[in-house]
Amino acid sequence: MLYAWVNGTKRAPIAKGETTACPDCGGTLTSVMPVENVPHWRHKAGDCDPWSEPEGPWHLGWKEKFDVSCREIGLRDAATGDRHRADILCGAGTIRATILELQHSSISEEERIQRETFYRQSHRMFWLVHIHNENAFHGYSFGFSLDFSNSHTVDGHQFAIMRWSGRSKQFIEKWKRAEAHVFFDYQGHIFYLAGEGVSRRIGGPFKKGMFALCHLKTDDFLRAVHWSDTIHP
Repeated sequence: MLYAWVNGTKRAPIAKGETTACPDCGGTLTSVMPVENVPHWRHKAGDCDPWSEPEGPWHLGWKEKFDVSCREIGLRDAATGDRHRADILCGAGTIRATILELQHSSISEEERIQRETFYRQSHRMFWLVHIHNENAFHGYSFGFSLDFSNSHTVDGHQFAIMRWSGRSKQFIEKWKRAEAHVFFDYQGHIFYLAGEGVSRRIGGPFKKGMFALCHLKTDDFLRAVHWSDTIHP
């Protein structure tokens, strides 16, 4: 966790040895002040959210683009009792409630489906997937795939159809099957992956390895999360 409540203030740890309580499970949190990573809170008895993953500068940079009240919001399924912590939740308690999940590491299709099932019960959901080359995370393949020569306009947005250049198409196919809106962050550029609705309007459904992207400005993406501007699937 990057944030916790300390004496009525939600913040990151600022000193070694700090402790506080997790607002979701009540367990003890201790401060971690690493030399080469960002300060964060660690559950003494193990994180109460099994979906948590190590977080670094990329996560911190995106979370800080949102008000602290929107960061790391604990949610509980009343029927099952399951607890999970959304990276970003905007518009909580309104019909425009939107969850943004920041995904830096690889994720299985099974877990992706589980997260979408949980978060989409009463929220609109966005994924922001970090495309990079750590642990062969498809950065080179994604970069070589970018080709905006075959473009189509949908509701004022330009979508380009392209072909995945990597040896394995598993990565792009997994995200094409997502029920939530999928955005990619590649070298600081934001791309929206066309869902089924948009794909059908520009010649889809696409065969394996084919997909369509819309290049967005960061401000446009942030407005979409806040529902002041959005791309309809």
